[in-house]
Amino acid sequence: MKRLTLLRHAKSSWVEEGLPDYVRPLSDRGLRDAPMMSQRLLDQSWTPDYILCSAANRTRQTGECVVKVHSLDESHIAFHDALYLASASTIVEFIEQTSNDVQHLMIIAHNPGLETLGRQLHPESPSRLATCALLNFEIHSDSFTVEPDTKVDFVSHDFPKND
Repeated sequence: MKRLTLLRHAKSSWVEEGLPDYVRPLSDRGLRDAPMMSQRLLDQSWTPDYILCSAANRTRQTGECVVKVHSLDESHIAFHDALYLASASTIVEFIEQTSNDVQHLMIIAHNPGLETLGRQLHPESPSRLATCALLNFEIHSDSFTVEPDTKVDFVSHDFPKND
């Protein structure tokens, strides 16, 4: 069985007017939420073996929080420009290229790609993901290739205001 976590980046800042979207940093709220949500994952023993992360600044900062809270080293995260505002099908391509040695994969990216992918994986996945929301799935397979008959369990949905 494989575990898959989808994490939408934490809340970004709009303070600096005219800043290109790709380089927007996390807001103060995002800087609070990312470590908190990472800790919630850790508390549930959902530490990723490997993280694929959009290279945009806000996703990079979110990923760095996950790495720090879970005491991972830099070899456990890879940043990809192609995950910036990626469609669900592009995200799936990255997932399916993941080594079978990885048991728990995390994707840190953007909407609407993550929302769409969540619903494709399981109908109980929420249609809207708040910033820094987490979706956890278990894939009944020895690889991250999800065929139409592959059983996928929707394990949990969590988000910062879910106290």
